[in-house]
Amino acid sequence: MKENIPPNEFSNPMNEKDIADLFIQGVGKIEFYWHFYTGTVLVLIGWMVSAAVPLNRRLKILLTLAFLAFALMNLVGLWGSYEFTEAIRRDLVALPASTFVHAHALLSQRDFLDHRTLGLVVHVVSDLFVVGVIWFVPLGKGRKEPSAPV
Repeated sequence: MKENIPPNEFSNPMNEKDIADLFIQGVGKIEFYWHFYTGTVLVLIGWMVSAAVPLNRRLKILLTLAFLAFALMNLVGLWGSYEFTEAIRRDLVALPASTFVHAHALLSQRDFLDHRTLGLVVHVVSDLFVVGVIWFVPLGKGRKEPSAPV
């Protein structure tokens, strides 16, 4: 004997719009991680350039460890977002193309796993650049403080 379970919001299968919304959210997460990374790198380099105090060895170690931890966590988020978005893209491509012919054609030509690999390369190169700036650019040395107006 089957139980008569009342329908709820989870009893209906997902439709094309629901899957497309998930895809848009996945792309939004990728963009968020890149914007957050870019903003943080710009703020860090701006702070180092404008710092009046030279960076000593301890501060360089601290900055390097903090930045690498941030970069690793950002990469983990990006990696997962790329994989999620690729899975949703594959689901969209598997649907019949009758309702979204042009988007279907475009999505079937793209692959977010390639974007993920390129993103990894760009991220690592940028990370190495920031660590190089921390260790090898003489920041905060030889600056004269502006004299106070008389």
